[in-house]
This record gives sequence, C-alpha cells and structure tokens, in this order.
Amino acid sequence: MEKSALFCYGTLQSPLVMKAVTGQAYAGQEATLNNWARFRVRGSEYPGIIRQEDSVVSGKLYWGLNEQAMEKLDAFEGDKYERVLVQVTMADGSCHEAYAYAIKDDCRKLLSNDPWDFDRFLQNGLEKFIHWFVEDRRDLFDRGDL
Repeated sequence: MEKSALFCYGTLQSPLVMKAVTGQAYAGQEATLNNWARFRVRGSEYPGIIRQEDSVVSGKLYWGLNEQAMEKLDAFEGDKYERVLVQVTMADGSCHEAYAYAIKDDCRKLLSNDPWDFDRFLQNGLEKFIHWFVEDRRDLFDRGDL
C-alpha cells in the first residue's frame, strides 16, 4: 500500500485534530508552501488556500499516511476542497512533493480577505472546532460512513 505525504496549513496542523480525523498519530515537520495564500473561510474557524504569486503559507508536513487515512481526510475536507499535489519546502531547504487541500475555484467566494492564524486558532477556536467538526462526526468516521 502506497504512503502519502500531506501538507496541512490549517486546523490539521494540530496533532489533536489530525488524530481525531484519521484515528492515527502522525509526527509533523514545519514546512512552507510558496505561491499560495491562506485566508479564513467566512463564518468559520478554518482556512482555505488559493494560488497567489509571491505569497507563502506555513504549515506542517505529515509523512506516511495510508489510503484509509487519506479517504477519511477527503471526507473531512468535504466538497469545497480538492486534493492537489504541491511542492513544499522544509526548514533545511529541501523540497518534497505532497498533497494539500485547496479551495476549489468555484468556491473561492467563500474565502474572506482575512488571513488565518494558527496560534489564534489554538487559543480561541480549537475547543469549539473539535466539538463541531470532529466530535459530532466521530461516529460517522468510526462506522466507516465517511
């Protein structure tokens, strides 16, 4: 079974969220994604990314995700995002190919003009996010419905 790498720039940077969604613990490494920008989705606690020249998105690169984990992540991200291949840069300057979830072009209007900040999310939104977006769906993930 092939393993995948995933660049996470939003709520999935939190190991708690990642484990709640996939059922597995993954070690993430700091990475950046060039020529993409991150904005908050209107009325939500989470962001989306779009291509934008001269912008940089910080995040975490998770290694070794199996097909089952990727399917759970696809369901978690929903139909407003698409899984795309990107090139991320690690702290040591090395580049790696990974998947990332980007806002679909026809859903760009859902993004605000507000940048999204992970530290602010950890302080103000993590607990609410876990309840609304993970715990309420956990039984669906466990049953395999998602």
